[in-house]
Amino acid sequence: MGIQINNDLNLQNGFINSLYTKVQGYTSQFLNTDTREFASYLNENFDSIDKDGNSNLSKDEISAAVKRETRNQELQKLIDNNSLEKMLANIDTNEDGNISYKETDPNSNVNDILKSAYYEIQNNSQNWGSAALNLTQNMCKNYYASSAMTSLATSAVSALI
Repeated sequence: MGIQINNDLNLQNGFINSLYTKVQGYTSQFLNTDTREFASYLNENFDSIDKDGNSNLSKDEISAAVKRETRNQELQKLIDNNSLEKMLANIDTNEDGNISYKETDPNSNVNDILKSAYYEIQNNSQNWGSAALNLTQNMCKNYYASSAMTSLATSAVSALI
């Protein structure tokens, strides 16, 4: 997924795109696949779960939906293997206690994360390393990596830069 950030400085553009590719490849090794599958379930069923129509899924709405899905063996296995609260905490990237549609689709957040990294580098060109570490942490969080895996990824990127 080649992301291009329009700017006049090809060096920074190349750096961000290269860093994105490396971070995406590295963090993909640490994804919590159960959380990602659950987020995919929420994404695919968002409108039917959002009973109050406020474009956010509450814990109660999600719990009720999971209880209704007793015949969905894959979903029940995900819930049995993991704490529902833990998976919801991983998906709730902005930590507001609700799940938005955007939070159920991590790929929809990548452009915002890259733009943020670009602006950080543009405004603080002396410390690209800090921007790289922030990008790594944001990508890990966006793709539901555990805190331990986020720490490992950050350490690895830190060692590379």
